[in-house]
Amino acid sequence: MGITMRRIQTVLLLSRNVFKEQIRIRAFQLILIFGGVVLYAALLLGALAVDEEIRVLFDFGLSFLELMALVTTVFGAATSILKEMELKTIYLILTRPVTKSEYLLGRFLGLMLTVFLSMLSMSLLHLSVLFLKGWQWNSVYVLLILMSYLKIYVIGAAGILMAILSTSILSAIALTSILWTLGHFLTEVRFLIQKSQGIATWLLKPLPFLIPNLQLFNLRDRWEAPLSIHWGPTLGVTLGYALLYAAACLLVAQWLFNKKEF
Repeated sequence: MGITMRRIQTVLLLSRNVFKEQIRIRAFQLILIFGGVVLYAALLLGALAVDEEIRVLFDFGLSFLELMALVTTVFGAATSILKEMELKTIYLILTRPVTKSEYLLGRFLGLMLTVFLSMLSMSLLHLSVLFLKGWQWNSVYVLLILMSYLKIYVIGAAGILMAILSTSILSAIALTSILWTLGHFLTEVRFLIQKSQGIATWLLKPLPFLIPNLQLFNLRDRWEAPLSIHWGPTLGVTLGYALLYAAACLLVAQWLFNKKEF
């Protein structure tokens, strides 16, 4: 029991340090950029009809919010570990009573907390602009933000794994970005694998199981039809998938990380 509590405290302490670091470096600038771009878009769309203006501003705001969160997550996952490896500061941390698994989990949770608070702040800015334009509140908005966060949560875990697999920050960012892109076209990937012939089919068969199914989290096309979106089943399935995929990525990352010599 005492060992378990110590491990939890260690992970939380590492998470807090990562959170402070990310807030100081990226999150505040991210929120300012998002607010500025959304306000600019609101002014730019003023010439449109009211209904179209709100719809475009709604879709643009959610898409841009997700993009900004993605940039923070990908860069944060790639740099938080590899930078410490390059600067050798990781040695100072791991010489203390901190295991590699605690270090990795602390890094991931700290990054995800930063992204969560950043997305919350950006969504409040987005809602403020929408309300000023006369948008009527729809509770599906909360579900859409949660889906975006779960998508980012999945890619954050994958980013940590790519950072462990990679030898440079650039390659980690590139690999995570490729996963993000393929995850939105998983149906097309499966179709191409089915159409392939010979040994390529067998080599590519495991690919759909390795690529995150990010299409699962895309509900923005149905935001105007809330009755077609069932909160319980939708959130339950996506939450379960996100937790399982992230856990698998972190377990593989931990296994690889344990093999590294420090």
